Amino acid sequence: MKSAFGLNIPQTLEEVCEPKRTALLVYDMQVGILGQIKYPERIIRQVLRVLTAARETGVRVFFSRHLSLPKELMGAFQFRTAMAWQRVNSPEQVNPSFCATIEVFKSPQS
Repeated sequence: MKSAFGLNIPQTLEEVCEPKRTALLVYDMQVGILGQIKYPERIIRQVLRVLTAARETGVRVFFSRHLSLPKELMGAFQFRTAMAWQRVNSPEQVNPSFCATIEVFKSPQS
């Protein structure tokens, strides 16, 4: 690995993928999403393979999912997006469909 001005500059794939500096982000794998995709069993199997490999090598794993804020906390952009997605004409008609949550899990080796 080369260095410049206090920065380490990876040169190889092994250096770029150093488990201590790498994380796996699993996004939108909640049950409700699986009904919206084709071949969910295949997706689950592949995600499980990647999760297993990450955990075996000590890569940190983060789970995240889409969320909606409660209406009283939404800003203009969130209302505009929600109105478009839900095909409604006013903010009063918006129905927040997902609870706001972020989950973080560490690999067992961490």
